[in-house]
Amino acid sequence: MDYYGIECKFKSNTLKGCLDELSRQDREIILLYYWWGYRDAEIGELLNESQQTINYRRHRALKQIKNSLLKRT
Repeated sequence: MDYYGIECKFKSNTLKGCLDELSRQDREIILLYYWWGYRDAEIGELLNESQQTINYRRHRALKQIKNSLLKRT
């Protein structure tokens, strides 16, 4: 997976598949938060969204990932 020119490699094809199911913006939020250590406020500035919106979308995306993982097991 390529993100702004940075190659992201995953040991798990399952996780990559779950991320691929997310919208582009939700995937960006997850990657920025969990892989690169950005906080909601910083992500909000990058994506021109409020901190609350980023927090909501991140939690919603995590639920989508969880549901996707449950379907795969």
